[in-house]
Amino acid sequence: MPESESGGICWSDAGTVGNIAVADSGAMLRGDVGSGLLACDFASAGKYRNGVPRWWCRTHQGYWGVKADLLAVDRLGVKRCKAAGEPLAFVLDPLLLDMRRFASVRVVARGEGMHVRAVPAATAIGVDACLRAIALTGIDGIFAHPDIVQVNVTPPALRALNEARSGARLLGCLDCARCRYPHLDLGAFARNEHRRHYCGNCGNDSTHSKTAIVSNPLFALGEYFAGRLRFD
Repeated sequence: MPESESGGICWSDAGTVGNIAVADSGAMLRGDVGSGLLACDFASAGKYRNGVPRWWCRTHQGYWGVKADLLAVDRLGVKRCKAAGEPLAFVLDPLLLDMRRFASVRVVARGEGMHVRAVPAATAIGVDACLRAIALTGIDGIFAHPDIVQVNVTPPALRALNEARSGARLLGCLDCARCRYPHLDLGAFARNEHRRHYCGNCGNDSTHSKTAIVSNPLFALGEYFAGRLRFD
């Protein structure tokens, strides 16, 4: 497939975990970006029970390293996770909202995207628009990982937050015990509290919350910026 590189946000509407925290402002999408067929981004995720190295694909949110994966490398000559052929939803050059420059920001789920209304604190330009996804910056120091500078607000993350609220689930924001990235529960995991959480950034599957919760970084942001940032 034709390879290219663009700044943007991608997501899957079928995932049960996600990775929306960004540790640098230059997050890039690689692969056949125009079609949503994006390149895998692998991180070491320990080993399988038989001792074989296990890898986690941050792009497609799945493990790699079983026998079928190794045989596919021999056949194709490239390391790809099993979901690499499935197109992802994406936004190129998303709107960046710096929380330091806005008096209030409200994000409301709407259809396959969201309506965003941002009131500037001083010289910033206000926003009142329907968008597919946005990125929030100006959040340094909020999360356990010291380098996180951006959180992507995607339709699945916003939907998961609303589903947990509507089901009166106990919400929180759990940091991965291994990489310290904030954990995002999606799909069925957003509708049911649980203690064991799979990290969408590094694939670690041994982080446990003290009590059963639904974890979502958007919840943490809403709490931190209470009165200024609202998700509905």
